[in-house]
Amino acid sequence: MNKLSIAFLAALAAGLISGQASATVIDFAAEAGASGERGVADGTILNTAAMGGLNLQFSGGIGGIGSDFAYFNQATPNGSPAGLGTYSRLDSASQCNPSYDDVVATNEWVQVGFVDGPFDVQALSFNGAGNVSLNNSTGLITILTSLNSVVSVVTMTFAQASTHAFGLVDWIRFQFEGSEFVVASIADIPLPGALPLLLSGLAGLGFAGRRKKA
Repeated sequence: MNKLSIAFLAALAAGLISGQASATVIDFAAEAGASGERGVADGTILNTAAMGGLNLQFSGGIGGIGSDFAYFNQATPNGSPAGLGTYSRLDSASQCNPSYDDVVATNEWVQVGFVDGPFDVQALSFNGAGNVSLNNSTGLITILTSLNSVVSVVTMTFAQASTHAFGLVDWIRFQFEGSEFVVASIADIPLPGALPLLLSGLAGLGFAGRRKKA
């Protein structure tokens, strides 16, 4: 194989990698850090740089006035996890009270709606107590999604959920199943299935080219 062909394939691989880097990441942990820890009422629509510049609608808990709502939580020295959780009661500064009521716990859920149109959910990230990542956890979570009013429900481990491609959704709901958690991020950054094969193929072609030249 000539150098031009190898260069073309290398450029293609680089394009795939750069395409991933330019995808959208909705970073709830970063949002809490940038805009401050706070709760928002059901139906609130927010648009910030940390959340990808998208119009997102939030609701949470068991729903309704006087119940739980979405809460942007900052990591704290006492182990409070960073990300999107829920709250039941707020003080005058819009902080959760009591302070431990900031995660998705028993009978609670938090939901994100994509106002601008369906979002391609390809990667999720979760945090738990101690602000430790749950992305390798065998704890269970129930996730509901809806597209064109068709609702899908699946219960899986956090590890499975973090790498599961949910595809296009109008909204996604994260529901307690056995472990308390917050949602750290949502992204549409899939690892192209052909990329590892392509890269290994390039390495093989380079090796074969060197042998032929020798």
